[in-house]
Amino acid sequence: MKHGFIIVLFLTVSICLSAKEIDLNFGSTYVFKLKNGDLVTGLVNNEVEVKNFGKGISVETQLGEAVIFYDQIEEYRLEEEHYRHAHRVYFMPTAVPIGDNHFIGDFELLFLYGGFGIMDKISVTAGRSIIPTIPSEEQITSMSMKFTIIEEEYQDFEGKLHVALGGNLAFINNDNRFIHAYGVATFQKKRSRLSLALFSKLGSEDFNRPNFKDNFFDINYANGAMGLAIGLDTKFTHWHDIHFIGELWNANIAKPQDTGVLLGFRLANTKFGADFGLAFFTTPVVAPFFSFVWTPF
Repeated sequence: MKHGFIIVLFLTVSICLSAKEIDLNFGSTYVFKLKNGDLVTGLVNNEVEVKNFGKGISVETQLGEAVIFYDQIEEYRLEEEHYRHAHRVYFMPTAVPIGDNHFIGDFELLFLYGGFGIMDKISVTAGRSIIPTIPSEEQITSMSMKFTIIEEEYQDFEGKLHVALGGNLAFINNDNRFIHAYGVATFQKKRSRLSLALFSKLGSEDFNRPNFKDNFFDINYANGAMGLAIGLDTKFTHWHDIHFIGELWNANIAKPQDTGVLLGFRLANTKFGADFGLAFFTTPVVAPFFSFVWTPF
């Protein structure tokens, strides 16, 4: 009797574990990752059941109507939630909150960076450099907090407006502090996000001289200077995982000659993102940029 009870319990647990819990909003568009690695995007119409195959859903895709069975699905997200890197372009924060897209990243190989969201309104990020042979007091540290205060849908334009206010505290060496306050607006369409940010340098010296061991360099950056940044993130039409990203920065609008442009590409899925591109400065200088971001949570 005891052995019979154990067998029944085992079978019950096995059935429960094998049952696929699917919670879908019919009439909404989802991105499905199948167990064979395929990605399918489509409007979910209704639930279906096919003899010998079990239950599934009818999905309206670009190629026509298809049936996806529950046991084929490995992961699914609403289309607007599938892209987990909308809260930033490259360096530039957008007005989109981090939400549950918590991440760990490595920028330029020597700067570890991470971020998390609170209640879909508050976004917190922090990072620190790990430059070899440089002592701790000469490393670079950055901390930011952003509050998304407006999220408004516009049905006529099939888009969404986000507005956020934020601040950043950074140290280039322990003795060189930089504080910025900023506001940013992001207009989001189905495939693209365009962001505009205005920021101001606050409570810092006009002149700084950071050093890395015996190498010094001068930074002339007036306290109260107003700057702007423009960012674009757009997905290629028929590719789920490839985006174009671009940023334009000017730290002081009184000096338009001090402008930089970043142009690159992002490879991204729900677990990982990688950015590659080139940065152009009016100095003139051209430099590569790259980063790797993990979103396991």
